[in-house]
Amino acid sequence: MNLPFEPFCAPLLLGSLPYADAVLALEVSRRYAGELLAWPQLWPRGLREQLLAQGAAGFPGLVIDEAAGQVFVDAELAKQQIDIFELAYLEGRVAAVQFSDREASGLFELLRQGSLDGVRAVKGQTLGPISLVMQLIDEQQRPLIYDEALFEAASQFVRMRVAWQQQRLAELGKPVIICLDEPYLEMVGSPFLPIDWDDARDQIGVALQDISGCRAVFAGGTIDWGHLLRFDLDLVIGDVYAHGIHLLGAAESLAAFVEQGGLVGLGLIPTDAKALAHTTAADLVEQLGILLGDLERAGVECRRLLRQAVVTPNGALGALAPAAAEHALRLLAAVSAQLRATL
Repeated sequence: MNLPFEPFCAPLLLGSLPYADAVLALEVSRRYAGELLAWPQLWPRGLREQLLAQGAAGFPGLVIDEAAGQVFVDAELAKQQIDIFELAYLEGRVAAVQFSDREASGLFELLRQGSLDGVRAVKGQTLGPISLVMQLIDEQQRPLIYDEALFEAASQFVRMRVAWQQQRLAELGKPVIICLDEPYLEMVGSPFLPIDWDDARDQIGVALQDISGCRAVFAGGTIDWGHLLRFDLDLVIGDVYAHGIHLLGAAESLAAFVEQGGLVGLGLIPTDAKALAHTTAADLVEQLGILLGDLERAGVECRRLLRQAVVTPNGALGALAPAAAEHALRLLAAVSAQLRATL
């Protein structure tokens, strides 16, 4: 678990919010999900705050063309810079790949404010190594996953990035959760991804190996929970709103994970605007109750599962209109409260 407390279905944000103002975004985060406080990623501020550009900022050879809306790696420039990067990696100089305020204004606002009354843990996040090399391309439009050297460098890069985040967040004096966002992990094992689950486990293991806090992965979509729950992780977050059946299919692995103290992120709050408009907290609690009943019959100790669970959106909130995002946040807080009332 690697948290000094059980979360008991506390609300947890995945990161992105549809605000350009870091002070406002942090205030909203604290209002609805302040117990486990995630620094907000502010997509409306521009390309540099969006997931790929933010996650890749500082990578050897990276080019961010804000005017054209492009993020890619210049292969020649990467060759010139990779030796400097490798030396920093070998020497453990994680600040060599730190975020700047241009890429992570929400993080720096959290560090500036400092006051954390009522906060029990703080959460940092970045794009994980699998999704980074699947999305990041060279100037020939070739994903870096097909370049062995750059793939290895990406895992090392993420390792340094998350270690730096842990160091900075630890300054706040609270337990730290570090989460890798892996939206492309659902493609592992398919013909479209030239790696298998053992490779994915190894790469994510490298990225998180320096983390002494809570090691987490968010993987949306039709993720194979059976494989993911066998990774060396403290917290696994997935979409149970649209894909709860996949969690049920991994009931045996889930039961073992929970028995070992693992934390489960129940991505129960929809992030689709149409679904949000027709959903209530009672609907979501009822939907989860049906899934929990099925899991209980399959051998999962669901009361313990809920003690070791957090409730999250099932994806990013940053692409929603602010009013829709706040509705999702109100649902998040309400679902958490209703579930906690049963424990």
